[in-house]
Amino acid sequence: MSNPLKDLITRDDIANVAENEGLILDDNDRISVLETMRSIDIQACPGSGKTTLIATKLILLSIKWPLQHQGVCVLSHTNVAKDEIISRLKNSKTTEAQRLLSYPHFIGTIQEFVNRFLALPYIRSNGISDITVDNDEYTKVAENILNLGRFAWLRGTLNGLGDHNAQAAFLRATYRTVSQGVEEINIDKKPRAWRQDANLQRAVRDIQALKNCLEGKGYYLYRDMYTYAQKLCSQNAELRKSLSKRFPYVFLDEMQDTQKFQDELLSDIFSCNTPLQIVQRFGDPDQAIFHNIGNEEANESFNGKSRDDMDFVINKSHRFDGLLADKIKYLSLKEVPLESELTEECLADRAMSHAEGVSFEHTIIVFDDATRSNVIKKYSEIVSTQFAGHRKSSNELLVKVVGAVGNDIDPNANQLKIGHYWSDYDKNKIKSNFKASSLIEAVRYCRQISSIDLSEKYSYLVNCILFLMRISGMTDANGRYFSSSTLKNELKESGEWKNYRETIFLMLNDDNKIDQQFWNDISRLLVIILKLDDIPDEASEYMRFIEDAASLDVEIEEGGHEDDAVISMPGNKVKHSDGFQLELSTIHGVKGETHDATLIVETKNHTFDLETMLPYLTGELPSDDHQNQQLPDKPNSRRNFKPNKTFMKQLYVAMSRPKHLLCLALHTERISEEDKQSLQVKGWQIETLI
Repeated sequence: MSNPLKDLITRDDIANVAENEGLILDDNDRISVLETMRSIDIQACPGSGKTTLIATKLILLSIKWPLQHQGVCVLSHTNVAKDEIISRLKNSKTTEAQRLLSYPHFIGTIQEFVNRFLALPYIRSNGISDITVDNDEYTKVAENILNLGRFAWLRGTLNGLGDHNAQAAFLRATYRTVSQGVEEINIDKKPRAWRQDANLQRAVRDIQALKNCLEGKGYYLYRDMYTYAQKLCSQNAELRKSLSKRFPYVFLDEMQDTQKFQDELLSDIFSCNTPLQIVQRFGDPDQAIFHNIGNEEANESFNGKSRDDMDFVINKSHRFDGLLADKIKYLSLKEVPLESELTEECLADRAMSHAEGVSFEHTIIVFDDATRSNVIKKYSEIVSTQFAGHRKSSNELLVKVVGAVGNDIDPNANQLKIGHYWSDYDKNKIKSNFKASSLIEAVRYCRQISSIDLSEKYSYLVNCILFLMRISGMTDANGRYFSSSTLKNELKESGEWKNYRETIFLMLNDDNKIDQQFWNDISRLLVIILKLDDIPDEASEYMRFIEDAASLDVEIEEGGHEDDAVISMPGNKVKHSDGFQLELSTIHGVKGETHDATLIVETKNHTFDLETMLPYLTGELPSDDHQNQQLPDKPNSRRNFKPNKTFMKQLYVAMSRPKHLLCLALHTERISEEDKQSLQVKGWQIETLI
């Protein structure tokens, strides 16, 4: 049987959509990806316009889709990627694009797909209808059960794991998994008390009983969903067939971050080995830095492919110019020959961002122990000097400082982390995992973060309000803590939904200064809308007014002291006297972002990362004897040859973030005069802080 989608898209179709959408599609690789109607793997370099390519192909499919009750399935690894694809379709000038936003099509994360089509139906078939899939909620309820005394022995031994955060992390990792056909509970870390075999067996039984209790109440971990989905697939071959038939065309985005257990499940459902199933996978193995998250293995079906094994490799980027591309390409694990495709017109336009209308000077800042704390200040001066005034005053200027290692500093250990460069840095307050200790801190945080949109800020505040209601003991009609959807239903029934939304927007509006009177008014509104009378002390404390120690309205006076050129701001930000801000983050925290300027600071993970990879910056490596794909996986201080895949991918991700300016910071003891000369030949400027 032939595939009805074969030859569906022609080059004339592509030309028409490109004209209608205002796209420039004049390279053969992208055009070939758009017209190919078979299963393919595509490696797309940083800034290659991967999302635009996927959205364009979806638009092409929407115009000519011939199947009435079968659809396109688009799966991404993150909500950000999913939302960007949906936004492209919603804003498309092609009216047919809207068709893909509803049945029979599906656009969502892998987690959403697994929950909706597999895991939740399986759980409901076992008589559980009120289901909460959330790691934090699961952990909170698990702690409450443990504290009731039924699992007193288990509760006591868990203290051996460390503080509350360590115990909560342990509980979040107690998901169900299947290995070689045997189901078991994952246990990442064992307290000392479990070293005896009898105690370990007892602990496993108690954890199993605790998990059964939680699941009986409807609480599940995200990772549990994959195990239940796997169970359903193994028990119901017809369901697999029906899903495969329902979605004859599948896009898998961000494949480099898809973990092995996810890949295996999706491969079990969607087979690319049949002519009736088209599976097209997009990603960049060179940027696969989320390996071993939660001790999970990365996929090999995509990431393990060589450059030559990929069906298409898009190596042209419109993020940076040729000078930056030439500096980055040697760190491509697959040795992709990275190029810039910026036109002369675009390069001329970008030059307007420079103070003198010329090319930016990429800089290596060399420091010693005494001047390490001045690195970020020096970087801010470089940004201030090179960027034009109109760019520095723009709210859109995004300046980042990133490093690979950002966790807490142990003053007694031989370490080098982001916090060694800026003492106010706190990894717990980066955008991706910041948890406010009070509601007012959450509001201030949302107002100061310019790199996320209003919908994300709104969602963040809603989650904080849900937490407030939880610690207040507020539950819905079924005795369960409120979710965003059940709270919305409750407020609509009480006629308070409009007032609730208006109150949140008041909190987010920068025009409203957060002083004592404003906060009293907000608190009074929340008490009325959410019926928060007579709440416990913990909730009152969470709602109370707290003075802002580092006011967001602080200004640096002209003519101030030189030391006041940069000051700390909340949320790991630094403000320069010119008005622009720098944000500190880990490399993992900025993956997928595009910056105007990026500074990468050297950190230590067994060895010093920038020193280890310096031969790739000078052009000494790669070589025939040391090909990138053959590097060891992880850093090891005992090896004579220290370059490794972990450092390579981290540095590749970090160096490919900026559009304009790239800076690195290395210790003087780890860069020789010969290295400096080689780097200058490669176009680097050297600034020494000694």
